[in-house]
Amino acid sequence: MSLIIALYLGEGIVMASDSRTTYNSTITNPDGSTVCDHGVHFSDSTYKTFLTNKGVGISTCGQASITNKPIAGFIEDFISQHQNDDIETIKDEIVPYFKHLDPNIDTHFIVGGYHLTDGGKYEQKLYRILTLTNEIIPLDTTIQGAIWDGEIDILGRILTPVHISSSSTYVPMAQFNVPFNHFTLQDAIDFAKYAIQATIDTMKFQERVKTVGGAVDILIIKPDNAFWITRKELHK
Repeated sequence: MSLIIALYLGEGIVMASDSRTTYNSTITNPDGSTVCDHGVHFSDSTYKTFLTNKGVGISTCGQASITNKPIAGFIEDFISQHQNDDIETIKDEIVPYFKHLDPNIDTHFIVGGYHLTDGGKYEQKLYRILTLTNEIIPLDTTIQGAIWDGEIDILGRILTPVHISSSSTYVPMAQFNVPFNHFTLQDAIDFAKYAIQATIDTMKFQERVKTVGGAVDILIIKPDNAFWITRKELHK
């Protein structure tokens, strides 16, 4: 799995992702029974956030391979076929492209960018796309906020109100909201990195498959340009 996150602000969009892909192995025994081993192999060099020529960001989580090949190569091919398309075209073409490759693909995408209206105004757009159910879910970006997908349980526990049992009743623990509506662009960058790194660090001590890990890639999208804050590179 993965953890991907997008924050949408008046200043722009911040998209981030981890770099780990974990692989499972299924073995069929002579008696016909099957055994599935989880996390038998992993890679920390997986790209999960991408940028098109027209400044559209695409992040992915979920099913990470198609026909036994990493999904990253297929996303890059999709981008090459839609080099001159804006976000409104990109979000409509993702599901058909990947369904053609695998009719049962179960991959999630977050797609963000800006649409230039006929009146010359840039409109901020953000979508969550689910290939298995053919859903394209628009997000209301009029108020600053954030969306994340993938291995969200750790981040959810940090941000969700918690009640503890006490004398046959439940008492709420102190809960402090995260003021996304007051975030600057730098705050959003810091939070995106924190959300993924906190998940990585917490998983380290849990009895579970370490499905989030590696470097954190962070992309910034503004109406007039898009650029990387951090992005892993090939190396010796």
